[in-house]
Amino acid sequence: MRIRLAFIALFSLLLGNVTAAELTIPPEKSIITFNTKLGNVTFAHEKHAGLKITECKTCHHKLEPTDTVVKGCHECHKPQPKGSKAEPAEGEAPFAKTAYHTRCIGCHEYSVAQGMEAGPQKKKCKLCHIKEKKQ
Repeated sequence: MRIRLAFIALFSLLLGNVTAAELTIPPEKSIITFNTKLGNVTFAHEKHAGLKITECKTCHHKLEPTDTVVKGCHECHKPQPKGSKAEPAEGEAPFAKTAYHTRCIGCHEYSVAQGMEAGPQKKKCKLCHIKEKKQ
């Protein structure tokens, strides 16, 4: 009986490691830069993935346990048409800007409320949006 339990535990650990290994961040995605009208936003993907309070599904909320490929944000969250105040059609994902601001700022506010350090929050736009210096 003990051998069977030990085998099951070992198998579970190995299976978990294989699944986790499949969902690694490729080097070209360890830091992601989003170009916006207010300035470039640099997202430290690998740093955020390594936090105790996050997991892949924190941001990649449509991720299923059997997935071996993770969709990028823009595959679901499209940019809002320039100059438009329109909302996405019924049943479609929020526009990218809304999704980022809701998810990122919300997580930062939650972290601060829990007594942890976090990145920029509401009305601190220029801490994320950095304009390139003109030469």
